[in-house]
Amino acid sequence: MKKIKMKGKEVAEALAGAAKVLGKMTDQLEYKVLNEGRPGVLGVFGGEEAEIEAWEKIPPAQEAQDVLQEIINKIGLMAISEIKKDAGDEVEINIKGEELGQAIGKEGATLMALQTIVSSMVSNAYGRKIRVYIDAGGYRERHEQALARLASEAAKDVIESGKEKALPPMSAADRRIIHMSLAENDKVQTYSEGEGAERRLIIAPK
Repeated sequence: MKKIKMKGKEVAEALAGAAKVLGKMTDQLEYKVLNEGRPGVLGVFGGEEAEIEAWEKIPPAQEAQDVLQEIINKIGLMAISEIKKDAGDEVEINIKGEELGQAIGKEGATLMALQTIVSSMVSNAYGRKIRVYIDAGGYRERHEQALARLASEAAKDVIESGKEKALPPMSAADRRIIHMSLAENDKVQTYSEGEGAERRLIIAPK
């Protein structure tokens, strides 16, 4: 998102100047007032210009796609990003192309890092929480399906044995997927224990 600062005798004049520089109409811009400005004595002495920061209005999904594509280009991947879901403050973007293994990384580590970076940048740009989910070559979907199968099998063991079962240490995102997949199972309950990289999900009988 390209942002520029512009000054003028008043906010309206600064906004008009920003629109001219960006090649847009004023109603196509969003802006933040940095300084309201104040008139000088007799309209001349001691005055202060108004100042704004302005940028083109684009939806968070487009901004997330643009940010991700810029990162992809900089790390030299032959790939493109495309918007898969645009639900306002919740966005899904897919990476398509060659050498997607580099975008995914070991156990999805690179994909998670990209997701964290893009989410943070877009949230900062819009001044609110924007959730950005990134997939590459269907990795996330396959991963979630595998976790759901793991959860189902573990729950079955817990029900049959009557004893709780600890799953291997995993990320908060993966623990959440398993927790959600078992949320409607009225025979088991889940909770987490452990710290840091050793934190794991426990499936226990109700």
